[in-house]
Amino acid sequence: MKRWFPIGVVAALAALSAVCAGGVVRAAGAPPADVISCPAGADHPDPAVLIKRFEQLLRGQSMIATMTMTVKTPSWTRKLKFKVWSKGKDYALVRILEGAASETGMMTLKREKQLWTWLPQAGRLMKLPSSMMGDSWMGSDFTNDDLVNGSSLTDDFDSSFVGVVTQDGREAWKVSLKPKPNAVVVWGRIEALIDRQNCEPLAEFYYDEDNKLVRRMLFANYRQFGWRMMPMKMSVVPAEPGHETAIDYEDVQFDVAVPENTFSLERLRQGR
Repeated sequence: MKRWFPIGVVAALAALSAVCAGGVVRAAGAPPADVISCPAGADHPDPAVLIKRFEQLLRGQSMIATMTMTVKTPSWTRKLKFKVWSKGKDYALVRILEGAASETGMMTLKREKQLWTWLPQAGRLMKLPSSMMGDSWMGSDFTNDDLVNGSSLTDDFDSSFVGVVTQDGREAWKVSLKPKPNAVVVWGRIEALIDRQNCEPLAEFYYDEDNKLVRRMLFANYRQFGWRMMPMKMSVVPAEPGHETAIDYEDVQFDVAVPENTFSLERLRQGR
């Protein structure tokens, strides 16, 4: 089984976070026809169905969002503001809007299996090897894979139902995800907790190949827009004490038209 290391957050995920004061959340259009209904209250739901709905909720067919990331360590705290354009799990562009002088204007582009970075200070376009997908993104507790939705819980993992547990006073289904034999993923195992009444994602726990807990991803601050009741706060807490990374949305749109040239190398070279 192949895995990318070293470990540096998912789908996942793409990722979702707290809305800042005055932030805007917008939805466009009706939900896709294939959106899965929540099996509310079921004793033993199909884990594959739960995970597919989980990804439909957080990822969308496309997304444009402006976010602020706060990285905390025992000795310092720093912030970055960036914008993300994404289309499914194959295309994503991340541009840093505000950060250190050496960071502002940097862009990361994912095109299917390829990952590219634009370094404005050097005027250089660099292709990143797949081995760097598990590396930390901009010194945070998120990985390159997290930021560009490189992995899919549905496509890259086999899921199994564990049971019903309690998370922060809420009953939740616990689903275990293990990499498929030929999947190229960062993690050795993931556990997902999903609210039993409304299918809201509550938490994810990430383990390495030795079954050691590496980090937790916690979801909170749920808001309704469109068909989604989704968490607007995502915090990543690694096993290392005193470290945490959170993302705050200032503006987010799901299932909107994103121009095809958004994910072109030409646009990346233009630095915009």
